[in-house]
Order: sequence, then structure tokens, then C-alpha cells
Amino acid sequence: MSNTVLAEKTMTMLPSEALNREFDLAHASLAELDAPIEQSKSITTHAVMVGNIGLLLPENEVSELIDRMTVCRLPNTETWFNGVTTVRGNMIPVFDLHELFAIDHENLRRRLIVVGEAETAVAFWVDDYPRLIALAGEDSMTSAPPIPLLIKDHSREFYLRDGQVWVDWNVESFFTMLGEML
Repeated sequence: MSNTVLAEKTMTMLPSEALNREFDLAHASLAELDAPIEQSKSITTHAVMVGNIGLLLPENEVSELIDRMTVCRLPNTETWFNGVTTVRGNMIPVFDLHELFAIDHENLRRRLIVVGEAETAVAFWVDDYPRLIALAGEDSMTSAPPIPLLIKDHSREFYLRDGQVWVDWNVESFFTMLGEML
């Protein structure tokens, strides 16, 4: 008989897997449950304005500002869907969130922002150049602000900084939903 000792195989997981898994309260230690919520969480990201709505651009996606772009309108579509444009040979849908949310934009020099790449890219009109914004944990709002329900349904978190509401939203699910509405 052999005295072979089998080493226990250590299982590791990617950080993204750890963050997306469900927390098992039955096996949590009391120290973990009593730990204070970290209020010092801060993010620095680019953001754009659509009327009075501040939208945070996703950190994990390529975003590009297009100043002058031709948009080809498609017949029999909603007024908030401006049509398509091409960026580096890719056809990209263009949405007008001002029109969707009934926000006045007549006196604005709007610019087109493209989020994503190739077949996952989407474009929408913004009021000005993107800005870099730093948000801290204490800027996080405990309740949802009065913003359009369509954005609210696809929001992860809301921040209030210097009197301006900033929305951390899921760009992909929001525009997928708009695509389904066409």
C-alpha cells in the first residue's frame, strides 16, 4: 500500500466571476456581515450631458466623439432613431435621446458619441464634449432621482455632484431595448 498524499487542488476564479457570483449568507462569517460599507469608493470616468441628464460612459468600452458626421435616415422609423452612419466601414445606429426624452436641443451644438466597436457600436447625440468627472462614495444617491424611466430601468447607480445628477447606466441593455422598440 502506498503512502501517497494527494494535495488539494486550489481553485481560483477570475475577479469578474467573483464579483458576479451570488453571496451565500448561510456561510458568511459574522465579521464579514458586520463590516462597514466602504464609503471611500471613488471613480474617475468620462461623462456626457443629454439635456439635464449626466451619463457616465462605460470604462470598459471604447468611446469616440464624432464632430461632423452624415447620418442616413431610414424610412418608417421612430423620430428618436436618426438612422445609421459609418465609422471606419462599420454601420452604426444613431439615436437621439433628446427626442426620446423630449429635451429641447435647438440651441445646442450637439456632437455624436460612439460607444463600442464594430457590430456592438452605437451612437447618440450629446450636448458638448465629454468631461472627466471624479465621483466619491459620498456622492452616491440612496434613492433614484427624477429621470426618465427608460434610463432609470437600465441604471446601476446614481450620483449627485455639485448639484448635477450623474447616472451609471448599462449602455448595452439600454440600446438593446431601444432597438427592440423600433
